[in-house]
Amino acid sequence: MATARDFITLAMKEAGVLGLGQTLNAEDVNDGFTLLNRMLAQWQKRRWLVPNLYDVSAVGNGVKSNLIGPGQHYNAARPDKIQAAYFKQRSGGGFSSGFDSGFSTVNPSDTSVSYPLIPIWSYEDYSRIALKDLQSWPQYYFYDGAFPYGNVFIWPVPTSAYEIHLICKGPIGFTIELEDGQITNQGFGYVDGNYLAVPFTNISGSGGGGLANVTVAAGAVTAVTISDPGDGYKIGDNLTIFNTNLGGTGADFVWTVTRVTDDLDAEFNMPPEYEEAIHYNLCVRLTSMYQLPPNPVQGALAAVALNTIKKANAQIPKLRMPPALQFGGNYGFYIFNADQQ
Repeated sequence: MATARDFITLAMKEAGVLGLGQTLNAEDVNDGFTLLNRMLAQWQKRRWLVPNLYDVSAVGNGVKSNLIGPGQHYNAARPDKIQAAYFKQRSGGGFSSGFDSGFSTVNPSDTSVSYPLIPIWSYEDYSRIALKDLQSWPQYYFYDGAFPYGNVFIWPVPTSAYEIHLICKGPIGFTIELEDGQITNQGFGYVDGNYLAVPFTNISGSGGGGLANVTVAAGAVTAVTISDPGDGYKIGDNLTIFNTNLGGTGADFVWTVTRVTDDLDAEFNMPPEYEEAIHYNLCVRLTSMYQLPPNPVQGALAAVALNTIKKANAQIPKLRMPPALQFGGNYGFYIFNADQQ
């Protein structure tokens, strides 16, 4: 399977930077990798270039806003936009409460009903809500795309009786390796000792191949270091280690991914139609960087390849009438002062 290095080398040849039989030096490879990552970061912002969405969730904590980012309340990569949101009422047994950290697992027999949340599109609109700390049945969400962590506002403010779900764009790019994580639950009953290169097992997520060095003290996991980063992981994945690899007894250890990375030899993990789009669009950027004459054929092929992806990924939600306009009257969730009307 092609790697990031393969894409860079082939694009350098197509752009005329690399001659037949020549080898790229380290500086050119690193520059090409920088351009590739910048290009994919731009693509990540465009819904029609993203082939999938994913769901990140967290239990309400009675706070009007919570951060989203690696290791934060919503443990996921910081999104530029939340595509949609909904919530579930936890009372009634739909969820089995996880651990003190708030981690929860979905019961296979879960029959909880999902309720959509309505977006508030600007901070100016959110600021007009009079009772911002009201705790009640959630109805709206607002996303402040701050950096390095975004800020998610839910109104009315959800308590632990509710689980909030956010729909975000999936990552574009190459295989992603483990870089860091945190112990979400230490577990209990394991055999004390140091265990080397033991495999992670997924509770959630689709990554594989990750290995860790683990320290167990007083029956609980106290330290985890990555010995093999594996591939295919994403921020927010919950991993564990079978007790057969930790002395034969114990349960409930959970390690949550907080940071991932890729490198020059990371393998391509996108649908096949992305290969040509990446190649020709990278050629255009390399031509500009090395101050070569623009190639109209490459530019045209780059545009055609992007249009192919756009047609494959396009998903147009059904147009809905805003609730405030469905009925007569001037009702809404804002309360105005007399001098604002």
